[in-house]
Amino acid sequence: MKKYIFGFICGILLLMPSIISAKKVTCSNGDYNATIEINKEKININELATITIDSESTYEIEYKIADKDIANINEGVITALKEGNTTIKTEITFAENSSCIVNLPIEVVSNDSLLKSLNLEELDISSVFKSDKYEYEINLPYNFEKINIIAEANNSNAKITGDGRRYLNEGVNEYEIVVTATDGSTSTYKIIINREEANEDVTLKSLIVEGYVLSPKFDKETYRYTLNIDKAIEEITIHAETAYEFAKIRGTGTFSVATGQNTYYIIVTAENGNEGQYEVVINKSNGTSRLESLEIAGIKLDSEFSSDKYIYYIDINSNIKTLDIKAKAVDNDQIEIIGNENLDYGKNEIIIRVTGEDKSSTTYKIIANKLNAEEEQKIEKNDKLLKILLITFIVSIIIMITVIGIFLKRNYKREVNINKKRKNKKK
Repeated sequence: MKKYIFGFICGILLLMPSIISAKKVTCSNGDYNATIEINKEKININELATITIDSESTYEIEYKIADKDIANINEGVITALKEGNTTIKTEITFAENSSCIVNLPIEVVSNDSLLKSLNLEELDISSVFKSDKYEYEINLPYNFEKINIIAEANNSNAKITGDGRRYLNEGVNEYEIVVTATDGSTSTYKIIINREEANEDVTLKSLIVEGYVLSPKFDKETYRYTLNIDKAIEEITIHAETAYEFAKIRGTGTFSVATGQNTYYIIVTAENGNEGQYEVVINKSNGTSRLESLEIAGIKLDSEFSSDKYIYYIDINSNIKTLDIKAKAVDNDQIEIIGNENLDYGKNEIIIRVTGEDKSSTTYKIIANKLNAEEEQKIEKNDKLLKILLITFIVSIIIMITVIGIFLKRNYKREVNINKKRKNKKK
């Protein structure tokens, strides 16, 4: 009984499809057999592979491909179409309708190991990238501490290594981006980054105390400046800009000012850690120098002038380049006007400094807002509209008063007539 069962199982196994992953296999059925050979189990897109059969018996053969999008077969010649895995069913029929089946797996791969794009998050290099250019050299300032390499392969199934975030050392930094195609072939791209040494510039490009003129005139190699202000000034604002854009600065901003000498320090820290120091000495006077009067020809100040009021605001037309300022000091003290030339559109600060014999000084400011042609037209239109509305309102009031007057007059006449009639009846 066991003997018969074993024979039955062997027969069934011989008739079942065989799933064999090999280059050369044997297909048998009883007294018939054939050797099936595929010359390549892995082929590139558009590449060919062939299946050959060797048998002493007469046979017929039929091929079927599981996924025709990946490959096709014609008389034993396989043409790769698209990446992926599929199976070629090979059925051999011998005499007396005896047959055997072999399933041959085949993998279609790509040799495309090129990049579609290569860029840095911190610096756009896309304009110089070419898929067949394998080396790029870039110079970066010291303030770039890290970069993020962003790469995309031509073939979405290819693998990329070497991209991502990288920290930079001073000097030369080399990074390799390797693209591995699905057939195992590789392409290597190289990015060479020259990171500059830390800059040592500790100078300023500009130094301004808002609304005032420093003495001496600013020069980046001059590190000490003085300024005299009036006792009425309670605070000053310091602006500064570094000569090297990535240097750091501290000591700017708005500060209170005490009577007497006030010293302010502006510190510039270079990339290499060196420090430079600028000094602004502001002397707050308790002197009595004042303006007696202040007028601007053809222009009205925003408020009535007072010798104890130090800031005034005005709007000026676009065609005005210089103001005709008439200022008179008490006791004929010296008057200096600063910033009243070539007035530009927008905010202009004009300084009027009054200096007495004791060298103490008082500063007055005129903030002149110069309108452009568009703003002037807009204001003119608004003025016209306001005039029209005002005239309309006045006319409406006059008409309303007239109508009320007529109504009251008629009412009065009617009352008089009624009273007359009543008197006549009594008589």
